[in-house]
Amino acid sequence: MSKSIKLNDNTELNIICINGKNTYFQGTNRDSLEFVFKKGDYPFDQLDSLFADADKTKKITVKDTAMTTDTAGKTVETPTEHVYDNYSLRVGMKMEPVIITPATSTEPEVTEERLMVTMGQLTLIEKKLSDLGLM
Repeated sequence: MSKSIKLNDNTELNIICINGKNTYFQGTNRDSLEFVFKKGDYPFDQLDSLFADADKTKKITVKDTAMTTDTAGKTVETPTEHVYDNYSLRVGMKMEPVIITPATSTEPEVTEERLMVTMGQLTLIEKKLSDLGLM
């Protein structure tokens, strides 16, 4: 099973990974999530419109697989889901090369271009204003 995210409108997207970080955006420090996509999986314009819509990103569900060991010592894949609420502010969107394999004394590094979308979480005050329809 591959890692994916499901947006609030049930749009599902395959992702490579998610990086959590702290970002300074619109005058405040906020939690943020950076979603990393394989180049070519989705057009830049599609990701741009999906992540620009705060209603679609109000709730983001991350679907993944956890590897566990059962009582007999056998490895078992267990599907997991984690829900992230109010990551509604698009902090940034970029395409950049990522080193897949570092260079060695005999081989050059291997890079791939990846699309990265960073979403910032609303502050408590922003959330309350949004709930009241004022934001």
